[in-house]
Amino acid sequence: MTFSVPSDAMDTLEDQVTQALRTTDDRALTILGYGEVTLVLRLETGAGAFACKRLPVFPSRERLDRHSALVDDYVTRLDKGGVSVAETRMWHRSLRGGRAVAYCVQKALPEERLCSRLLHTAGDAWCEGFFERFLDRVESTVTPRLGLDGQASNWIDVDGELVYLDVTTPLMRDERERELLDVPLFFTSLPWLMRDVVRLAMTKSIFDKFYSPRGVVLDFLGNLHKERLERLVPRFVEQADARLDRPLDTEEISAYYRDDARMWELIQRLRRADRFVHHKILHRPYPFLLPRRVTR
Repeated sequence: MTFSVPSDAMDTLEDQVTQALRTTDDRALTILGYGEVTLVLRLETGAGAFACKRLPVFPSRERLDRHSALVDDYVTRLDKGGVSVAETRMWHRSLRGGRAVAYCVQKALPEERLCSRLLHTAGDAWCEGFFERFLDRVESTVTPRLGLDGQASNWIDVDGELVYLDVTTPLMRDERERELLDVPLFFTSLPWLMRDVVRLAMTKSIFDKFYSPRGVVLDFLGNLHKERLERLVPRFVEQADARLDRPLDTEEISAYYRDDARMWELIQRLRRADRFVHHKILHRPYPFLLPRRVTR
């Protein structure tokens, strides 16, 4: 079902976010979830509820337009690969100096139908059936040039249909297998002295896994530890190994998750340090809302 972005309500929401950044008090916001880089806010309007994912501030309208085109292309390519994507609209506000702040906006869907929740609440039969459907979509979609961040929190089951939610960071590569995504933009939350070092050291380890079916499945299974769903891993490994070119095992998955968790914990520590510098030393707002703590 198509929808229009409620522009006036989005303006009010961004005003609230700006105030939260200025004061470091986000209690006026309804936060649906924090990603590793961006956060998702719930917006209630007379036209219904929306899930709004705030992106890093774009230095220019040109870079915003390029990112918006990438999102559209990514949705089209996922759809051709058999992945149903929640209808997504971009909203932006121009800022001083040619900059722009933008959100990916979707109609809010029932939170209890998020697959990360259903894996806790539904029975084993649903869980095994979900994972088979997940494997189908990974198998039909993922290539060396089209990636997928398949973790459970990115899927929702609506009337028996799996719907994919997270298209904020389009995972596409060119013919030389270089990211089409504006990668430096998504590292702007790091202290500026460290951005290039971290980007050069970590970009490959962050993105490579999303471009092979085995890597997507490994990441999905590793994140079950974060979701406190380790009990599902052995059965899911059996299901996956019947379809992957190289089998997985539970120790590889645990080791992968430990390494991934350490990497993101380092990044979050750097971000918190940068926020401290902004507020306490430079006396200016830090441009990102950070999670209080991420349980890993």
